[in-house]
Amino acid sequence: MVCAPWNVSAAFRQLASPLSLAYLKQLHMLTIPLATPLLSDSQTASNLTTLHIHAHILAASGPGIVPAQQLQVLRVHDAPAFFSWEAFASTGDSDQLEFASLTALGIDFASDNVVTTADFYSSINRTKSSVHVTMGRDRRRVVFPKLHSLSVSKVPYTYAEAWRMFIGAPVRRLAVAGPYAHVRYVDTRLLRTLDLLDVHTVGAEKSSHGRFTSFVKMLLGEDSNVTCAWLRHSEAFPLSVPETVRWSQLTELCLAAYVPALALLLLVGQLPSLHRLVVQRIAGDACEEEIDGKMCAPWGNITAPAVPVSTSVRELQMHMGGGPTARIPTLQAMCYVLLCLPGVRRLAVKQVYCDYVRDFIRSSAQSHPALANIELVHHVFIAAKSPMFVLD
Repeated sequence: MVCAPWNVSAAFRQLASPLSLAYLKQLHMLTIPLATPLLSDSQTASNLTTLHIHAHILAASGPGIVPAQQLQVLRVHDAPAFFSWEAFASTGDSDQLEFASLTALGIDFASDNVVTTADFYSSINRTKSSVHVTMGRDRRRVVFPKLHSLSVSKVPYTYAEAWRMFIGAPVRRLAVAGPYAHVRYVDTRLLRTLDLLDVHTVGAEKSSHGRFTSFVKMLLGEDSNVTCAWLRHSEAFPLSVPETVRWSQLTELCLAAYVPALALLLLVGQLPSLHRLVVQRIAGDACEEEIDGKMCAPWGNITAPAVPVSTSVRELQMHMGGGPTARIPTLQAMCYVLLCLPGVRRLAVKQVYCDYVRDFIRSSAQSHPALANIELVHHVFIAAKSPMFVLD
């Protein structure tokens, strides 16, 4: 086994890479960046079950160097949109590349520059060969009969066909990040069997914000077994809630955007199993007359609703966000959200301003006497950590 952090120094890489190649036949795990490709049959990685490798090393290696049959964890780094799978050896059917034992796959693309179907067919014409429409490129049909965890970052594709290779795989955990990580470009059949979903549209153009809002609304209206969802956008987007939310199994939800408090509560009220709620950059809109009419101070004397929005939420984490002008309306929104969730036992407020800490604690203690834990972090944005993008 040769195992080390992926981001190692150049000196360490120069030392470890030839050592790895020398003992490649004996290795079960290889997670250091190789400096040179695999070139001969004598270097066949016949025992590897875990492999992290740069796409350009795969491309420069000989075909069939890495047997796909026994791999359990695979991560491809810095991949071009049309990277090759030819370095992986198939068994039996020459028209199919089967990763029979693979349970976790990560593909980190080198660039999120837009890739269209026209680009794909142009790449086929250059190779003058029959190529399946997949992530990457291969003449064989690539299949993953045991794949449970799929992580794709900087996803460049703007066509759903790129995801076709994963249809039929038993994927339970899906993490997608990039400008095109939403429903228009991800085959929705992948979303039906998930336990965990992490979608992060980072670096998206403003014109795509409406698509992400529609994506979230569509997702929430579909029958789902998802128990943990992370829906993140790099910019502000309005949360649009369908008339009926069908995510009855959801126990953990993270929303990273400027989410209006009333829309948030409308959603939470339809999630009967929700236990943990994380809201980053919660929106405080002073024009929300429905909230303004329920309070006469920035943090206290708020009229509680006659019927709680939810009693299932036990852990609540909120991030203030915004500048000084947003402090009071944001605190109003946060206090109202907390008051509508009387079952909260653990409360964390990040990026809270010190001049409001004492009053916020007093208000929280009065409205929620059963609070067992209160965590306040002053004026520092700390992003909540997603459980994905790290392959076990």
